[in-house]
Amino acid sequence: MGSFRSDHRFLFFAILVLAGLLRLPFLGSHPIGFHADEASIGYDAYSILKTGRDQYGEFLPLFARSFGDYDEALHRYLVVPFVAVLGLNEWAVRLPNALLGILTVWAFYGMVQVWFDRRVALVAALFLAISPWHIQFSRWGIRIILLPLLCCWGMHLFLKGMKNPRYLIGCALIFGVGLHTYQAARVFVPLFVLGLAALHWRVLWQHRGMAALSGGIFLAIFGYLFSFWIAPEGMARAQSELETHPLSILIYYLSYFSPGFLFFSGDPNLRHSLIGMGQLHHFELMTVLCGIWGLWRKGGGDGRIVWLWLLLYPIPAALTDMSHSVRAIAGVPVLALLSGYGCCVVADWLGTERERRIFWQGTVLVAAVSVLVYCKLFYVDYPNYSAKWWQYGMQEAIAVAEQQEHPVIISDRTYSFPAYIFVLFYTRFDPEAYQKLPLDLRQELWRYTRTPLQKYYNLGLQTFVSRGRTCLLMLLPEEMVDLVQKGYDQKDVHTIYDPSGKVMMRLVEVTGDR
Repeated sequence: MGSFRSDHRFLFFAILVLAGLLRLPFLGSHPIGFHADEASIGYDAYSILKTGRDQYGEFLPLFARSFGDYDEALHRYLVVPFVAVLGLNEWAVRLPNALLGILTVWAFYGMVQVWFDRRVALVAALFLAISPWHIQFSRWGIRIILLPLLCCWGMHLFLKGMKNPRYLIGCALIFGVGLHTYQAARVFVPLFVLGLAALHWRVLWQHRGMAALSGGIFLAIFGYLFSFWIAPEGMARAQSELETHPLSILIYYLSYFSPGFLFFSGDPNLRHSLIGMGQLHHFELMTVLCGIWGLWRKGGGDGRIVWLWLLLYPIPAALTDMSHSVRAIAGVPVLALLSGYGCCVVADWLGTERERRIFWQGTVLVAAVSVLVYCKLFYVDYPNYSAKWWQYGMQEAIAVAEQQEHPVIISDRTYSFPAYIFVLFYTRFDPEAYQKLPLDLRQELWRYTRTPLQKYYNLGLQTFVSRGRTCLLMLLPEEMVDLVQKGYDQKDVHTIYDPSGKVMMRLVEVTGDR
């Protein structure tokens, strides 16, 4: 990171502590519930730990089959040691992301310090530490959090490589690994690397031997992964979501620069954003604009890479949808950089030391109030309306079902996701036994056929109850209507409520017609 004065050390340490306080507490319960993607990652890590194979029996896979979309497996290997130490639970699956989020703040500081200076790096690191966009995905156990980290780390090494070409090899390796973090990286990382090479071709030409070696390393990694990306398995997700109409892509692209998405309403998916807040804090509308204005006036090499990053980050998301914060995650660091730089531009514009001191005190106060508002929205309000988005209730439902002797039927409509993954996760189903069972998944419909998992069945409502047999059903409230229409004898066993008191799920004992 380089040396810096003791006051900078203290402030940077305080920023890291703040980043930790916003990412680590109550990981097991906030966000409320536990999503099927997280459960799949956790069970894969558990299976690899126990057998060396994922849940489908693949030995140390490079790509995980998951729910038929074959996502990158790198993140699963990072979860393995946490499951080994903490057991298979929500905390073990989410803790790696929280730590990676904190590490990203550290890597981002180092990058900006080399790129600009220590003051800009410190302020920008503060904005990343309190970023609602980054915090949200630091508390959710999915793989996308790796992309901002590796982008910052790779960019840091690239900037150092402009002075010492030996760093270019590390840069190539980091960006190569970055290709294997998330589908969006398949588009963003190659374009970003190509843009960096184009902007700095003169320096790279002066060190063409080392540059050629580094480029060869990156292309080797890219080529190996590309051969899978264009295979049917690698295209499974793209086939169902890729947009091809140019006008739609343009509209989607522009949505990622809209004030609504960035500062006021955010991603409409309630797993990705909070009601009442954009992807960034409200006041960052001014700091980002000041940063853009300052870089525009300054011109030169510093700004060119910022513009490159800013213009490229929405492209992967624009190829599928508008305002999708997961697929646009690569934009988080550059927006934090603009906010930090914007504050420094305003401070430099002020005439006296007293004015600058008042400005920084005011900035810290506004940031502190914004963080408190965020915490209120996240910890108090968010659980009351987001429970269904987080598939809340599955842990409690399976805990109750484990105490019952009857066969347990989980509706194939429950949360519109393969609910079997929660049975595997919460019962710690033997991975070796599970790998031997037959499976048929179809990515387009998120449906599957499978033999029972011990006493657990996952079936359509019409096949719930065999004639004269008693079963325990896990049902969403709207599914009770169908059950009543079937005319089965039923007995309520347990009802699960979300924090607002809304019924999330009912467990009902049912006997078929005799």
